[in-house]
Amino acid sequence: MSREDIREENIREEVVKEEEIVKETWGTMSVWKKLEYLWMYYKSWLFAAVILVGLICLGVTMYKGMHTKVLLNAVVIGGDSQKAQWLEESFAEYAGIGEKDGEVRVRANIPDDKGGATSKTALTTLMGADAVDVLVCSESVFEEYADQDGFLDMETLLDENGTGYSGTLSAYGVLLDSGNILEQEAMTSYDKIYVAVPVNSQNPETAAKFIEYLGGGADCMEDDTEDGN
Repeated sequence: MSREDIREENIREEVVKEEEIVKETWGTMSVWKKLEYLWMYYKSWLFAAVILVGLICLGVTMYKGMHTKVLLNAVVIGGDSQKAQWLEESFAEYAGIGEKDGEVRVRANIPDDKGGATSKTALTTLMGADAVDVLVCSESVFEEYADQDGFLDMETLLDENGTGYSGTLSAYGVLLDSGNILEQEAMTSYDKIYVAVPVNSQNPETAAKFIEYLGGGADCMEDDTEDGN
């Protein structure tokens, strides 16, 4: 047997002995000692496992994104992002949208910085990507995009979809009446709440329904329920 073979045999024996020692003492080892051992001898496997899990999660996310039908993309400028999920679920219930029908998405993380660079860049990017079906914003933001003919004719949109509204109708949007859902939930910080639908909205019919809901749809739904009782 060559020296190299003898050396390899000795290394294998040492590894086997160490593994046996670890097996015998594993139950008495502290958490940190266990982590240290795993990191020392299995870090390459741990890295591989982390990468594999990451790839699987990414694949699942991409698959869901490709196969999930988005029924509404709503953006609330300067909104309370913690209440976005509630707004999604509340509107879905009002509109009779089930999980199998598709998703309602409300983005409320764009700040109301009075038309500053941050909000303008984020909103322009979303609208350019056709990712805004209905916009809830302050008067200054509304007027800026309305002047650029960036919104659909509101009267025509509501008439075509047979939806109502609670507020002051203008050419390109609706100024919601006081007591609207967003005001009740303190979801925005500005007094005048405008709602408009971008010209490149992918779901104008659902957007019109959302406008009806914001003006007091939830209250109407509660009234109907009480009448039914």
